[in-house]
Amino acid sequence: MRIVNPLYDKAFKYLMENERLSKKVLSVILDQEVLEVKLSQQETVVPDEKRNFTLFRLDFVAIIKEAGGKRKKVLIELQKSKYPTDIMRFRSYLGMNYAKADKIENKGNRSVKTTYPIITIYILGYNLDDLPYMAVTVERNVINSVNKKPVKVDSFFIEQLTHRSHIIQVRRLPKERRSKLEKFLALFNQAWITEERYILDLQDVPEEFEDIAKYLEGAARDEVFRRQLEAEEEIDTLFDEQEEKYLKQIKEAKRKEQEAKRKEQEAKRKEQEAKRKEQEARKKEKEALRKEQEAKRKEQEEREQNIKIIKNLFRKGMSIREIAGITGKSVEEIKHILQ
Repeated sequence: MRIVNPLYDKAFKYLMENERLSKKVLSVILDQEVLEVKLSQQETVVPDEKRNFTLFRLDFVAIIKEAGGKRKKVLIELQKSKYPTDIMRFRSYLGMNYAKADKIENKGNRSVKTTYPIITIYILGYNLDDLPYMAVTVERNVINSVNKKPVKVDSFFIEQLTHRSHIIQVRRLPKERRSKLEKFLALFNQAWITEERYILDLQDVPEEFEDIAKYLEGAARDEVFRRQLEAEEEIDTLFDEQEEKYLKQIKEAKRKEQEAKRKEQEAKRKEQEAKRKEQEARKKEKEALRKEQEAKRKEQEEREQNIKIIKNLFRKGMSIREIAGITGKSVEEIKHILQ
C-alpha cells in the first residue's frame, strides 16, 4: 500500500485534521483515551534563514479520560521536526502556550480566564544521540522534600506549572512491533520510503490502523495533494543545498579563524622566543662585561702588588738587576716603577 509520508508537514496536517483519526492517534501516543479533540492552532512553520518546513506545530484542546473515569480538559501541544533543529525553538513555542489563556463567558457578565494543563508531544524524524529509545514518556513525580518519599496529590498549582511529555523518534522503530505504539509508528517507517520521498510503500499494515493507512493512501492518489508534497520536497531540497553551502561557509570561516589564531599564537611564540634570546644575549653580555671588569680589577690588584713588592725589595738594598731576575720584569720596567 502506497501512502503519503506522514513525516511530511502537509501529510501530517491532513491526518490530524481528521477529528476521528486524530483522536485515535493521540490516544495511542498518550496511552490514554481521548474523548474529544479540537484543533485550536493551525500549523506553524518556523521562519529560519537556513531552512523552512523543519519545525511543525499543532495545538489541540482535548478531553482525556483518566484512571477511574475522570474527564480532564487539557491542551496538547504537538511539535514535529523532520530534521535536527535548535531546541530553543521547541522551548519558545512551549512558552507561548504557557502564556495563553482561554476566555469563558459562563459566570454572569464576567469574562473568566482559565488555563488548561499542558501535555507536549515531540515527533522527531531524526535520532537523539543521548536518548537511545524509540519513545519515552516524561511524567510528573511529586516528592516530599523532607522525607524524600513520593506523594500523590491533585494540585492545581502543579498541574498548571508542570507538564507531561512524550518524545518519539520514528527512525528508531524496531523490526518486531509488539506494542500498539510501535504498530502505529509503522505508518512512519522511513525504511519503506520510495524514490518520491513523500510516498511510503507500506510492506505491512497493522490491522488496527488500516483506517489511517487507507486515509493516507487516498491522499497519495490525489494528484493535487501529491504536487503539494512535491513542492514541500523541492523546498526541502533547496534549503538542504543552501544549508550545506551555509555549513561549508561556516566551516571554512572557522578554519580560517583557527588558522589566523594559530598564526597569531605562532607569531607570539616567535616574539617571546626573540625576547628570550635578546634577554639571554643581554645576560651573556652583562656577564662578559662583569668578567672583563673582574679581570681588570685582578690585573690592577696584581700590578699594584708587584709594584709594592718591587719597592720593598729595592728598600731592602737589592739591585735593579736582582729585582728584575726575581720578578721576571725588565730592567726598564723596574726603573719606571721606582721613579
